[in-house]
Amino acid sequence: MLDPLGLYEYRVALHVHSSYSDGTGSPEFIIEEAKRAGLDVLWLTDHDHRRAAAEPGCGYFDHLLFLVGAEITPSTNHYLALGEVDPPPATLGLQAVIEWVNARGGVGFIAHPEDRGNQTARLPSYRWTDRQVQGFTGFEIWNHVSDWSRQIHNLAQGVWAALHPFSGLDEAPADTLALWDDWGCRHAVVGVGGTDAHAIHVGRWPLRVSIFPYRKSLAAIRTHLYTTEPLSEDWRQAQSQLLSALQSGRAAIVNALLGQETGFRFWAAHPEGMPVAMGGTITGFSGWVLRGLAPVPATWRVVHDGRVRATVEGTVLNYPLPAGGVWRVELFRGGQAWLYSNPLYVR
Repeated sequence: MLDPLGLYEYRVALHVHSSYSDGTGSPEFIIEEAKRAGLDVLWLTDHDHRRAAAEPGCGYFDHLLFLVGAEITPSTNHYLALGEVDPPPATLGLQAVIEWVNARGGVGFIAHPEDRGNQTARLPSYRWTDRQVQGFTGFEIWNHVSDWSRQIHNLAQGVWAALHPFSGLDEAPADTLALWDDWGCRHAVVGVGGTDAHAIHVGRWPLRVSIFPYRKSLAAIRTHLYTTEPLSEDWRQAQSQLLSALQSGRAAIVNALLGQETGFRFWAAHPEGMPVAMGGTITGFSGWVLRGLAPVPATWRVVHDGRVRATVEGTVLNYPLPAGGVWRVELFRGGQAWLYSNPLYVR
């Protein structure tokens, strides 16, 4: 089956912190690590400022596109703001933050919406609490650090988790997926994955070790974005192309620890109409078929309004739509979640 969409796929790391906020590496160091990790785009999001937009500045570093957004961080209700948006005061309420970002042409995501913290690991909760807000682009569905901490319930588990910082990534949290599916039944909500990379240091030299080193973190939870044209050589135009892909939901959440392959596609096809890419909306379901391609054999779960409706093995998906609703797919490799598509909305 050929891809009828003609899209261009890029491997992106979102939600990354440098020494300009509470990370341990300089932006220049993280850029070099991102190159070695095989990324196409690195989107830095330090807390409440965009200093790296001036030092070292946005643009291409060899093949890597470096962009700078921000994570707006009051005590709860953290918000990832992407685009050339100077962050508002963190004292603003979430609705005002969302409107600030939208008014300046940015795209915004509720960060780690179901993060309840961890008392054993002394991590505070950053759970999304203001659930009356409107106008945000989407949710961070899979956050590496937030989800890693869920496995710690006592000291022994904490020590083990610190020694295995990339454990606990078998699949995205069920409560966050349920939240996404529930909100999607009302209106389109774009899902992304975030590394939340800090490269935290533990201990003192010469016994100091780095938990979640940047290169490994940047090779874990990623967001693949799909543009309608190749990225421009002008970084601002390229940023606009990526923001458009995010706003349209042309995005997949990928656990690159299981494989960095590109080539995944998911769309709806009709014999009498144009194909509709993930993130899109179609009216009625008669004659429509969900179609998908994977670069390697995988187990496909077809999810409808939060419930698994079918399981398919292989590299190709053909699933006639039986009903309206919110449809997405999850791909598993070796029993672990590798990829989550954004939904198709059948209204």
